[in-house]
Amino acid sequence: MNFALDDDQQLIVETVRRFAERDLRGWAADADRAGAAPDRLAAVGGDLGFFTDAVPADAGGMLEGAFSHATRALRGFELGRGCAALAALLETNVEPALAVGRWGSAAAKQALFASLTAGGLAAFAHDSRGLLALEGDRVTGKIGPVPALATATHVVVATRDALLLAAMAGVERAAMTPSGWRAGAWATATFAGTQVEILSRDPAAIAEVLAWARASLAARAAGVATAAMEHAEAYGKERVQFGQPIGTFEALIRLRDDAQTATHAAKLVAFHAAWAIDRGLPSAADLASRARVVAGDAVARATIDAVQIFGGYGFVNDYPVEKLMRDARAFEALHGDERLGRVLAQKAVQ
Repeated sequence: MNFALDDDQQLIVETVRRFAERDLRGWAADADRAGAAPDRLAAVGGDLGFFTDAVPADAGGMLEGAFSHATRALRGFELGRGCAALAALLETNVEPALAVGRWGSAAAKQALFASLTAGGLAAFAHDSRGLLALEGDRVTGKIGPVPALATATHVVVATRDALLLAAMAGVERAAMTPSGWRAGAWATATFAGTQVEILSRDPAAIAEVLAWARASLAARAAGVATAAMEHAEAYGKERVQFGQPIGTFEALIRLRDDAQTATHAAKLVAFHAAWAIDRGLPSAADLASRARVVAGDAVARATIDAVQIFGGYGFVNDYPVEKLMRDARAFEALHGDERLGRVLAQKAVQ
């Protein structure tokens, strides 16, 4: 396996890193307090190639050829270092655009792609608890909470038996602002016999879309964990106790070192999963699921440890790590319980 980035990937990483450090981190605190993304996100994100990067060029988007999930993971890691909530909005159109581009009808492609190229958002949801009932092309039940769903024009839903596309016009939605990713435009949606397009009933298609989402989620989680340790390291150099910076205390060095080890591992497994997806490997879905577990554990631990290093200040929202600890919880909540899913799958074949 070649770990070197090509020229395009290197340029994307450097560009998104600057964007994350300069803009996303600068917007993050105010967006979190307001529970809404800044108005500039759409314009700046669009200029950098987000929102329509998975829409085919012949439909007004930027995608020419195959979509690179490895490149997406690389940029997702950098976005996570900036702000998890804003990263979720920047990445939200990918799964819907790719799924409809692969399995959607001509009418579905026209409707979704026209909405996305006009500045709309689409959301992706996983009905991991089996709350939806599908009869023919009508769906009933509730999904969410899901980021971007509060303003999305369309949603792609992965159920246990089908991959669905629903237009959100007329669907009852309840916007909410959870403790993590507060600026992520979260909502639940209740379908009442809503007509949908069935994109696919193939279990392999459902697993593939979930793999896309999980690998991206894992990369962003590794980015948040990395940011937590970056803030903790900087604070450790500034904060002086007993005549020396607290970052020189052995206990805090060990705490930070363990978190960094877990974070590096999470980053690598996320990139490995994305690499496997790009190559269509049979193991890709399993690798993406396991990457999400590793990254979810790493970001939960790293952000808690960062708060401990900050001490009492870690719980004050004037400092960044309090937000990061809240943001970490969303990485565990989205797309279902991976561990439980594998246990149930194993029991089903025994």
